[in-house]
Amino acid sequence: MSSSPPSAELSPLARSLVTFVRERALLFPGERPLVALSGGADSSALLLLLCEAAAAGLLPQPVGVAHFHHGMRGRDADSDAGFCAALAARCGLPCLIELGALAQANEAEARTARYAFLQEAAVALGGSVIATAHHADDQAETVLMRVFRGTSVAGLGGIPVRRENIIRPLLFARRSQIESYCAERGITPRHDPTNDDPRYPRQRVRALLPELVASFNPRLTESLCRLAEHATEDAALLDQLAEQARGTADLRTLVRPLRRRVILHKLWEISHSNETLREEVATAAWVVRLEQLLEGDGTLHLPGGWGVSARQGNLIFSLRAPALDLADGCRELRLPGAVKMPDNRTLTATLGPPLLAAERRRRSLRVDCGTIPEILTVRRVRDGDRIAPLGMNGKTRLVRDLLREAAIPIEKRTSQAVVEGNGQILWVVGIAQAESTRVAEGAKRVLLLDVTETDE
Repeated sequence: MSSSPPSAELSPLARSLVTFVRERALLFPGERPLVALSGGADSSALLLLLCEAAAAGLLPQPVGVAHFHHGMRGRDADSDAGFCAALAARCGLPCLIELGALAQANEAEARTARYAFLQEAAVALGGSVIATAHHADDQAETVLMRVFRGTSVAGLGGIPVRRENIIRPLLFARRSQIESYCAERGITPRHDPTNDDPRYPRQRVRALLPELVASFNPRLTESLCRLAEHATEDAALLDQLAEQARGTADLRTLVRPLRRRVILHKLWEISHSNETLREEVATAAWVVRLEQLLEGDGTLHLPGGWGVSARQGNLIFSLRAPALDLADGCRELRLPGAVKMPDNRTLTATLGPPLLAAERRRRSLRVDCGTIPEILTVRRVRDGDRIAPLGMNGKTRLVRDLLREAAIPIEKRTSQAVVEGNGQILWVVGIAQAESTRVAEGAKRVLLLDVTETDE
């Protein structure tokens, strides 16, 4: 990527995009973006702007585009997909289109499915990052919605410029600039009528903003975006300090903002593998209740089966899972649920979208299974146990041989756990999973098994 100033031959908006990408270090050396394309003005402009900058040698060429057809709006959505394919072809880029079956899904479910597809598309096309077309007006609306609901300094940060491998190169631009750019390029973007539906909170806030601009501040959007930028910087500092304070023996000795941030980090940690649970527990309300618990005693029960108790100014988190009965060596596990294994770690079973291809590893403490029995059994390894591992075309292996090949010490093999379903071993925990658990292409909901450490 060239470090020279943006070319004068670029459109003004493309010059601004190049400057924004560079100043915010949105693309690391060697990274190429996949563009998430809905067919609307925002994502269409993003694709054309990135290609314009790439043609000038100032940014890397996108690897392609990806369009998710939610299966919600019939022929109108079919036309969206056709538009995206045509625009990608105009740019000389491959286009991946996924057809979902989300007619009855809510916003959260649709978003989860969409981002899961985008991650898979990025891997398929060799994209390092995924570029989405959120812009300054989206940012202002997001901040205002969070203010109305009540939020923390982190919430005031709004939409992050980059989170993991998701980047937002258009967060600097106004909606009016984007629409003008599309008109200049001679394209008529698609329009999703659900974006005008007042049943959705964002649409109500969007309709309210012009009145607020006229009554209070003609530069309200810019002010809200500036607030988001400052809040993001403040939150980053709090996160850094909270990470340093994690080992504090008595949380009561910390100043209040830092103490609350440490508690919030712990809530993020216990809900890392379950987005729905994170939305339930990683909230200001639970932070306040846990902070109050530090001053007293007793136990609080969180969603997801977690219990929290206070001990000498610290919080002890534990998953309320039945201890594995070593007398018979097995325990029933219903979905969703959790159970403690012989080594005192906790096995959690939930239902959710499949793991990304990059997350699937044979020796892993987290797997997804296409087999979803109503009841699972978790037990110790027994002599004679056999499993048909993934990729062996149904050929079975003795579990004890797999443990030996995995260099599990002899004294630990008797406490090794397996997960059974429908009378077959589905997973030798952390070692191998069965061919019968292979996730079918296009699966939307699978069994997720996750092993975590639990506090004593």
